[in-house]
Amino acid sequence: MPRAKRNAEDQADTARRITLAESALGHTFADKDLVLHALTHPSAVEDRDSSAYYERLEFLGDSVLGMIVSEEVFRRYPAMHEGGMTRIKVSVVAGSVLASVARDLGLADAIVLGESERGTGGRGLASALENVYEALTAALYLDAGLEAARTWVLSTLGPLISEEAADVPENPKSELQELTQARGEAPVYTLIKHEGPPHERVFTCSVQVGGKVLGQGQGRSKKEAEAAAAAAALSALRRRSRSSNRRRS
Repeated sequence: MPRAKRNAEDQADTARRITLAESALGHTFADKDLVLHALTHPSAVEDRDSSAYYERLEFLGDSVLGMIVSEEVFRRYPAMHEGGMTRIKVSVVAGSVLASVARDLGLADAIVLGESERGTGGRGLASALENVYEALTAALYLDAGLEAARTWVLSTLGPLISEEAADVPENPKSELQELTQARGEAPVYTLIKHEGPPHERVFTCSVQVGGKVLGQGQGRSKKEAEAAAAAAALSALRRRSRSSNRRRS
């Protein structure tokens, strides 16, 4: 293919990805390089410095995101203790949550991947989606200011902020173990899959009680994934208990 034609196709593809991201964020960037860098996976720029891909923006976005969510939790629940607020924040900014939100926004099609990453069949896509969400938050903050970033974060994550998360125990595996032992049962954890390169691996685990899957979770380690699965199982058991109590009343 002639170089001029290839360059034109590359430019059109870049413009398409930027447009996808701008549509998801509801913002047209004055600095297109910011949004492009936020969408670029390290595998796509292996011979260039770190400013060409999303890791620096991800670093800033993590802090901006944490501040926005923390402030929103603080304002919504004025009487809540610090531990409860922390658990709500952690539940909202979890990597699996950010990846799911980014996927639902169509950002998977906007990420710029290198050949080495494309060749994995998308095993590291969940991690990339999480990182891109944080990087785009930083890009929006830098291009349009804090209020624009706040609007974006709360429009996408605000509905996930729930008072129920404050009740999730700090050690969900221990609480689930105690709860099921009282019924003469024991939780059984299963590693469903792990994906991504070694430095960005994401594990998915499920937990069964009495032969039934009660929860599933993801994490950067098998231990984190099991804890997330246990927390999901506890939430499911609480919902069942509340539903049963309503029927009896």
